[in-house]
Formats: sequence, C-alpha cells, structure tokens
Amino acid sequence: MMVNTPSMTKGKKLLKTMKRFLTIMALVLTVAFAATAQVQQGYVKTRGRLGKNGNVIAGTRLSGAAVQVKGRNAVLSNANGVFSMPLPSSKYYLESVKKNGFFLIDPEILFKQYTYSTNPFVIVMDTPEQQKTDKLQAEKSLRRQLEKKLQEKEDALEDALDQNKMTQELYEEALEALFREKDKNGLLISEMAEHFSMVDYDQLDEFNRQVNACIINGDLVKADSLLRSKGDIDSRIAKVHEQQAAQAAEKAEIERRQDNLEQSIAGTQATIADIALDCHNYFKKFIMENQHDSAALYIEKRANLDPNNSQWQFDAGSYFQKRGILHKAEEYYQRALMLARQQAQTDPQTGEPILAMTLNNVAPLYQEQGRRNDAERMLNEALDIYRRLATGNPEVFKLYVASTLNNLANLSTSFSQSEALYSEAIDIYWEYAQDDARAYIPYAASVMNNLGLLYDENEYGGESEEMYQNALGIYRRLAENSPEIYMPDVAATLNNLSALYHRYNAKAELGEQMQLESQQIYRELVKEDPKLYYPKLAVSLSNLAVQYYGDERDADGEKAYDEALEAYRWLAQDNSVVYKPQLASKLYDQAIRLYQADKLDKSEKLFNEALGLYRELAAFAPNTYEPEVAKMLRNIATLLDKRQKWNESEKMYQEELAINKKLAQQQSQYTVDVARTLGNLSNHALLMKQFDKAAEYARQGLAYDNTRLFIQANLAAAHLFMGEYDQAEAIYLKYRSELRDTFLEDLEQFGQLGIIPQQRVDDVNRIKQLLQQ
Repeated sequence: MMVNTPSMTKGKKLLKTMKRFLTIMALVLTVAFAATAQVQQGYVKTRGRLGKNGNVIAGTRLSGAAVQVKGRNAVLSNANGVFSMPLPSSKYYLESVKKNGFFLIDPEILFKQYTYSTNPFVIVMDTPEQQKTDKLQAEKSLRRQLEKKLQEKEDALEDALDQNKMTQELYEEALEALFREKDKNGLLISEMAEHFSMVDYDQLDEFNRQVNACIINGDLVKADSLLRSKGDIDSRIAKVHEQQAAQAAEKAEIERRQDNLEQSIAGTQATIADIALDCHNYFKKFIMENQHDSAALYIEKRANLDPNNSQWQFDAGSYFQKRGILHKAEEYYQRALMLARQQAQTDPQTGEPILAMTLNNVAPLYQEQGRRNDAERMLNEALDIYRRLATGNPEVFKLYVASTLNNLANLSTSFSQSEALYSEAIDIYWEYAQDDARAYIPYAASVMNNLGLLYDENEYGGESEEMYQNALGIYRRLAENSPEIYMPDVAATLNNLSALYHRYNAKAELGEQMQLESQQIYRELVKEDPKLYYPKLAVSLSNLAVQYYGDERDADGEKAYDEALEAYRWLAQDNSVVYKPQLASKLYDQAIRLYQADKLDKSEKLFNEALGLYRELAAFAPNTYEPEVAKMLRNIATLLDKRQKWNESEKMYQEELAINKKLAQQQSQYTVDVARTLGNLSNHALLMKQFDKAAEYARQGLAYDNTRLFIQANLAAAHLFMGEYDQAEAIYLKYRSELRDTFLEDLEQFGQLGIIPQQRVDDVNRIKQLLQQ
C-alpha cells in the first residue's frame, strides 16, 4: 500500500476491499406475527448452505445463544437450539442475540417490532470464517461462469467478423464495449457473492433453491426456464395492477367487504413478493449473461413494483451506482432516503437505524460525483444518529458507530481528523474483541491497515510501521486456525511492510524477507485458485524486482522480473482482455532496463514481444494502442541503430512515421511525435552517411515542431558533412549557448564511428574551435 511505488495500486485495492467490508448494508425484512400468548418459542441455527451438487446442506441448531427481549432478561438456547422468551406484551422488540464466535446473519431483526406468534421465531447466525469461505467459493464460481460467458461473446464477435456479418468498425465498437463491461463486473460479482453467502437456504422454497443453484453454478438456461415457467413478468405485474385497481374500488364498500378485501390484499402482497423475487432472480441471471441492460430493466421493475419498499429502491440505486449510471443511482437512492426519513419520523425506534444505514451507503455516491461536502454531511448525520442510539443500546449500535467512523475517516481530507476517527473505530472494535476476539478483531486489523496507510501517505513511517505490524500480528494469529481465510491478508500486509521499508531505505534485509514470504504464500494460494492469486503474485514479483533494481542488485531484479513476466504471460493467455495490455506494458518496462544495461539481445526480444501484443490490441482498439505500437517501433529502431542494423531500423522508423502521421491527422497533439520520428530518421541517415536525406528529414521535422533542438543538431551536422559550411556554422552559432556540449559530443561520436568525410575534417575542427571559444 505504498504511494509512488508499484505496490501501491494493489495495496489500495486491498484497502478499498477492507473498507467496503466494513460498510454495513441495510437488509430490511418484513415479519408478521399474531398475538395469542406471552411466551414466544423459537430456535437459533446456522445458515443452510448450498452444496456443490445443488443440494441444501441444512443448518445446525446452536446451543448457548443468549436471546434477549427488550424489558426482559436474556434466555439461552438449549442443546437443540430452542429458546422460550417471556414477553412483556404481545408486541415486543429483540434487544440482542449473542453467541461467542458467531454473528447475526440479519442484524435488522433487532430494529423491528414483532407480535407474538405460535410459529417459532427463527434466528440465524454464523461464524465470520464460514461466511467468508462461502463468499470466496461463490465468488470463484460466479467469476468463472461470467468469464466463460464473456469469452463466448468475444468468440461470437470474431465469428461474425470472419463471416462478414458485421463491419470492422462495428466489431471494434462491440469489442470495446465488451472490454468496458468486463472492467465494471468486479463489484457486481462481489455483491452477488456476498448475497449468496448470506442466504439461508433452509428457508427458501424448492423453486427458489433451484433457481439460486442454477445461477451460482452457471446453468443459466435452466434458471431462465424455471423463471419463465411462472409466466411473463409484465403480464404478472399487469395482473397485480388490475387487482390493485379492483381493491381501490372495493374500498368504497369497506365495511361490507372488509374480510374479502383483507384476504385479497394479503394475496396481492404475496404475489408482489413472489414477482419481486423472480425479478431479482432474472436480474442475477442477466448479470451472469453479461446482459446489463436487461438486468437493469428487472431491478427497476422490482423497485417500481412497490415504490414504498425502501430496500428495493436502495438495491436499484446500488446497482446503477456500480454500473456508473449515477443519475439513475441518485434517483433510486433519493427514494430510499425519503422513505427512511418518513419512517424515522413516524416510528423513530425502527426508522432511525434504517435512516442511518441509508445515509451511510448513499454517501459514497456523492463522493463519486465529486460532492464531497454532501457525502461528509450524510456520514456525519448517520454518525450522530448512531451515537445517540448507542447511548441507549451500546451493545448493538457501537458497532455501527465504528463502521461509520471508518467511512468518514476514508472520506476526510484532514489528517488529524482521519487519525482521530480511525483511532476511535479501532478502540470500539478492540473493546468488542475482548469478549469475542474471533468475531471482531479482524475488523480492528482492517482499520489498523487504513490508519497505517494514512500514516504512510503523510510520511509518518514509524507510526505506519506500527499499524502494519499490529495488523500483521493479528492476521498471523487468525491464520493459525483459518489459513484459507486469513493467509491472503498476511501476504498483503507483508507486501505493504516490505514496500514501506524499501521506501524509507530501512530494514532492507527484513523487508526483502517479508516480500519473499509474501510471494511464497501467494505461490501456495495459486495452486488453489490461480485466477484469483496469480495476479497478486505477479505484482509482488514485479515489486520485488523494482526494489532490487533500486538497490543496484540488477541480477536479482532481472530474475524476479523474468518470473513476473511468466506470470503475466499465463494471465494473458487465460484472460487476454484484462492482462494482455498489462503484459505488454511490463515487457516494455523490462526491455528499457535491459537496453540501459546494454543487454541488447534480450532487450530486443522483449521489445518485439511487446510490439506483437500491441499490434494485436491495436487491431481491436486503434485509438488506444496505435500510439503504443509507434512507441515500440521507435525503441526497437533505436536499439537496431545501436547494433548497426541500419536497414532493419529504417523500416521501423518508417512504419512509426506512417502511424504518427495518421494519428496527427486525427489529433494535433501527435504532430510532436511526427517531428521526433523525422528527427530520428535524420540521425539514422547521418549514421548511414546519407547526408542529403538527413538534411531533408531534419527540415521536415522542424516544419512540424521547430522547438526540437536535437533536430537542429542533426541539420547542422548534415550541412557540415555536405560541405555547406556557412549554413552549418549559422546553426552552431545560433544554438551554441544551449547545445554546446551536445554539438561537441555528437561530432566526437561521428568521428569515432567514421561518419565524417575525410575532406570535411578541417571544417569539423573549425566548428569545434568555434564552439570552444
């Protein structure tokens, strides 16, 4: 996580993941009970999960869970997970549910009013480790299925192009759109994985179990068939609207038809809930098919099906935010916020927590729009609500205070304010960790990493090291029992510390050991999931290589970079859309280093490999990659000149010139590149003793950009070697103050290479004397 080093980009992505993990999302469920007694029966269980074969792995009952109704003492669930809660009245609120090492799957059950029911009250809990494991498994499965669909679309586009069913222009536009879609899918897959890791499959009916199993396992055709078996969504919605219209008419006869009307409303609400669930399943299915317009249509249908359901409005806003359609996101977020404010006014006890959560999650939208003040205002309002609620119920709401403090610290531009907010959040999580370390200490470690980054960015190296070391110690202890969950965090934190030590040129040997340990962890993780962890290994290897080069350990740097390049080559074969550009860039960087180290054979090989990749990329996205093709050609030509392969280098320069001229016709900014290429051709012609061509190239280059002084130097030499002494002398005198040393070095080099004609040696000596005066 170090600024100004290659490791920073991945480090910040990791921290952003931690920050999103700390943001608590609102999940609003509706539960209704009928009052007939004063002792509510129920049971506590773990979440029912979906097995690899699509069968449900039932949850297990949990004993020893403390369940407390407001106004009553807590009761414990027995060996079968069953509890009996004495109620203060037929209406009641849950105040807390606790079990060491477990957390509530739906914390919103603590915010709602319930009515006694003869049906058992089901409470679902799980361990953070199990939830994270399930999320990782779901994310791997979803990502693989989506990548397969994207590859199928890419293949279909190529087939269409090959069969002349579409033009090259339409093909390139479609492919660029597909690339953009790939970049935007990460957050959506993560959110879907989070959803699947929190679903209690025990409480789903068989139909929705099947639909969810089909979606997560990639059997989207079957998912579509199941969903369509219920009929067309629009027709079902139309039927609901017809029912609602009939209900409105019946209200005029409310006294006579009260019983019938209530039954009809109940049925309609059940139908709405069923349609909404199907809309959401269609939404998930279309995401997996990379059909985001269709996904948007169904998430909007769901939101508009019941405009008073704040959660559905919020879900639509969240989807559009992740898709970058910010005006739509704001529209639905504002609906959710309005409903939350209304609920907070009419029923503060249940409404205020929902309002605070909505504020906490809408704020990032405003931050993304550059409306920092609005985002900060919302987070401060949410923090005020949570602080007030925590005064009356600290066991529940202090955790929400901590998460909002973290979010506000992420947003703040004030070092002192961010430091204070992070520190308070850490104190809260640490307080909770004293009673239940497994559940809460990972949160503390995450915020410590955030604070470590803050210190690092503000050049407080010692304080940054302390925070990173604290986080590393926590992750190491957690990894002893749950290595599959926490070893990636260990590796990332080791990487951060290594970069910190390198940046401050301190504890270099320890930093190297940490980087090597981080790589060893990633190598083991690659065996389990190469698509997920090979990118991290590649970045770690390239970071270490850069550190070695910075320490003048060129042999070690070259070895580490070679391994990094092999990792990027594997990634580019597996996912060319994302990693082929990265591989080309890494090849170019290393080729430059090798050229500077005079390892020309290997440098030329890497330059040519990068050129081949950029040619392939330019075929699909010429505006983006043709400038890179030109840059590769220029560098290869310069290398070939150094190796005196004159004919080969001239071909490279000429091709570069043609590309730059074409680009300059489209965008004037490329005229400077045309000038530079002509200047290089002028120098190349001098080396070939083609002095008239050298002068002509120089004049053409200066016509494009007369500020390029190296071209003036080439033109002066060309005049001098052709016997045009007066013209050469005029240039040498005009630019003597700026280019004296350059002129003398060029003439000395031309002499060593045997470029200067014998009959011009006296003229060259006269110019040297003139320059030395």
